[in-house]
Amino acid sequence: MSYGRRFLCLFLLLPGFYVSSAQPTFSTSDPLIMRVGKTPEKVLQAFRSAGMTPTEHRLTVEERGAINIAFNSLPPLHKQVLMQHLASISFLDSMPNTALTAIIDDQDSSDRKYHIAFRAAILHQTISEWLTEKEKSCYRRDSSGISVVFDAGTMNAFVYVLLHESTHVVDGSLGIFEKASPFAAAFTKGVWLDRSTPAVGDSLINNNYFRHGGRGRVYPDSLAVNMYASLLQTPFVSLYSTSSWSEDLAECVAIYHLTRYLGQPFRILVTKNRLALAVYEPAIDRMTEQRMNLMSLFYSNRMDVF
Repeated sequence: MSYGRRFLCLFLLLPGFYVSSAQPTFSTSDPLIMRVGKTPEKVLQAFRSAGMTPTEHRLTVEERGAINIAFNSLPPLHKQVLMQHLASISFLDSMPNTALTAIIDDQDSSDRKYHIAFRAAILHQTISEWLTEKEKSCYRRDSSGISVVFDAGTMNAFVYVLLHESTHVVDGSLGIFEKASPFAAAFTKGVWLDRSTPAVGDSLINNNYFRHGGRGRVYPDSLAVNMYASLLQTPFVSLYSTSSWSEDLAECVAIYHLTRYLGQPFRILVTKNRLALAVYEPAIDRMTEQRMNLMSLFYSNRMDVF
């Protein structure tokens, strides 16, 4: 799940959004780019029920090229799992959030099939632009002149969002948290008390906007330096990681792959009157190092590594 309006944060943090029991129509040998299709009607109906009317986006040749590049950029394990479990993806205009990963065939985890709907506008943003836009939702303007900007490179934002959302598919398909795997135990130990309750962090971190299904606090810009100083005292790689242990995993995988395999930066810049005030790189901080090293399992050619 990616951030959006508050009702969607609540909606998407459910353990699994079930769409229908209809069997998906795809061959597991079809290239991932061929999974691009229409949004299931029940996903659209969920938006309509909340008073929103996103519409199908007609992809251009250039946009399809960006989608294909993103699929090809995924870690090996993600590609294998998606070939077996991704029924389709779609793109919507006027979508209020960034992405929605939905279960469309609610079998046991080994047979589950998924659909992912994406906001089409991200195909025209860089990762830096999109992350900056998302992070600013945690703050409200004040007179301090302070602002938050991400430096995460110039790759298409869809590369990051697909990494994040497809990690949810890997997690659900392999039952990483469901079966309390050794990986899950190591990943959550001393960090999470349960799926949504952090064991670390102070009140500033634990009540940020991304917490509590989007019902956390929106802090004034002037607290940004304190916020990231506090973040560096935790094993979390981003504020969004504090949403739940599933979002924590998706963020860790996305940032690990972005920085270590795609050669992109991941820096949070706090500026004052457009001049750098502080720079934070949580992905390479000593507090996150042990957990980030666990991400190497996602580069295995075997789906039983968890």
